[in-house]
Amino acid sequence: MLPLHERSFRSRKTTMETEGQHRKSILALSTWLLSFCFVHLLCLDFTVAEREEWYTAFVNITYVDPATSELRTEKTECGRYGEHSPKRDAKGVLVLPAAPLDRQACDPNTRFAVPAQAGAWVALIARGNCTYKDKIRHAAAHNASAVVIFNVGSTNTNDTITMPHPGR
Repeated sequence: MLPLHERSFRSRKTTMETEGQHRKSILALSTWLLSFCFVHLLCLDFTVAEREEWYTAFVNITYVDPATSELRTEKTECGRYGEHSPKRDAKGVLVLPAAPLDRQACDPNTRFAVPAQAGAWVALIARGNCTYKDKIRHAAAHNASAVVIFNVGSTNTNDTITMPHPGR
């Protein structure tokens, strides 16, 4: 048997070796975790998620059925108010641009086939070739009460979007 002072030394040496190995393991694990977190941090997308929020436009259409000559009314929630549009009711006769080539109303000189004595009227304009803002301005310059912009050639005929058109 070893003298007491030698046993204590060996016991202490074994404890120190075990503590050293433990510290190395903790250091290695900490380094790995830090590296792992850093790599994931680099992969994160810091873009701000936009809220998808809109105001539904309840659309009521009254027309004379050409087949039966009966007055018909259709109601739907298929529309949305533009992102920067006033959120208020509008009504009037639905009017297309007078010339088929102007159906997108991108030209400020676009004319609308507004019937005489129509009073309030709503411009029906095809989407495309210029900004929503331009389409709205051109129709408003001819005193349209409102503007409805519809999709042309969309892959989904029921594709409804909220139009961004900042400014006036």
